[in-house]
Amino acid sequence: MRSRSFVLALLLAFASMPLRAQGDADESRPAVQALQQRIVEVVQRTLGATDDQMRRIGEVNRKYQAERRDLNQKDREARQAIRAEVLRDSLADQDKVSRMLNELVEVQRQRLDVFAREQRDLAAFLTPVQRAKYATLQESLRKKVDQLRQKRQENGLAPAQRRRLRQLRRMGDTTQ
Repeated sequence: MRSRSFVLALLLAFASMPLRAQGDADESRPAVQALQQRIVEVVQRTLGATDDQMRRIGEVNRKYQAERRDLNQKDREARQAIRAEVLRDSLADQDKVSRMLNELVEVQRQRLDVFAREQRDLAAFLTPVQRAKYATLQESLRKKVDQLRQKRQENGLAPAQRRRLRQLRRMGDTTQ
């Protein structure tokens, strides 16, 4: 079951990525399109959704995609700034850390707002059970993507740097 969830999360990650129209991305376009089709099938089967519901889910996803991407970027930037200051120990700029913490709180508020609006949109055509399953799939995706980013971030770091990064994460820093 865990393996299936991981594969589904990866599939959803690729489904949420826009197709690039740049040089070398053209070579992978058929593979990406095939993967996106597979994602649609898995989500449809998991939710028991009709073709029309899947079309509308895609519309809702596209509606909020840019907003989510912007929020993720703001979150990442704030966490990186906090991490940089924390690593300076006694030289840390307390005001900057305070501003970045406030930014993180605001990003979380905005994420909650996006989630609420998305749920209202989905409620127009999905049952409450389907919405709950879909929200679970999305959360699973976010966690798996975070784990993949963390692993990628650790690649190339010296052992001491990896330990320090893991220590920061245990303290609650989930910067990707």
